[in-house]
Amino acid sequence: MRSNNYVPPNVLPRPLQLISPILKQKWIRQLILLPSTLTGKRFSNKTEDYGVFKPSLISHLDQLSIYVRSIDKSRAWYEELAGMTHSRTCEREPHPFKKGYTIRCCYMNCSNHEECLVLIEEYDKDGQISIPSGMSFFHFALEIEGNQLHDVVAFAQQAKLKGYKANYGVARHNDDPPLGDGETGGNVAVYFYDPDYNNVEFCGAMDTIENYRTRIQKA
Repeated sequence: MRSNNYVPPNVLPRPLQLISPILKQKWIRQLILLPSTLTGKRFSNKTEDYGVFKPSLISHLDQLSIYVRSIDKSRAWYEELAGMTHSRTCEREPHPFKKGYTIRCCYMNCSNHEECLVLIEEYDKDGQISIPSGMSFFHFALEIEGNQLHDVVAFAQQAKLKGYKANYGVARHNDDPPLGDGETGGNVAVYFYDPDYNNVEFCGAMDTIENYRTRIQKA
């Protein structure tokens, strides 16, 4: 069983989170990307060379399931900060592919998508909470209702008033000042760690390939 105070090693410590805004400096980001460019892993160290592309045959993500240490704590976080609603919480059942393990699932709704997020408690053979390694997980994004820059900014301000500390943002993922952070995508975003240090992005105003091309041509 992992300690309730466990912090995954891929989570930035608070002092580094506080200085993360320096990443908005374009020359710093290009310097960070330079080694991968020189080794051939990227064809350029300029983030503007990587545009937003049209989607594949996949139209949308139907459901996301994440392991949590406490359904109660995680459910409260997603209800209070993200505004999601509870659908149902199931009784413990056998783990689908770990013999002797059991799981308990809690299903959460968005405003127009039922049971899109599943919070899963995993129990080992001794009946203790067991949290698998999260090192393969980076983050996921939730689109803010309204989907405009001011909607994301207002969400971040409301979250701050409730006592939630963003680990990054508000930022726009392009090179345009004052919010531009040098990333691609064009969307406006703010990031928070949930109770299990899943990096959750709240975003809106995603760019399109057409807008991206027009902006780059004008530049």
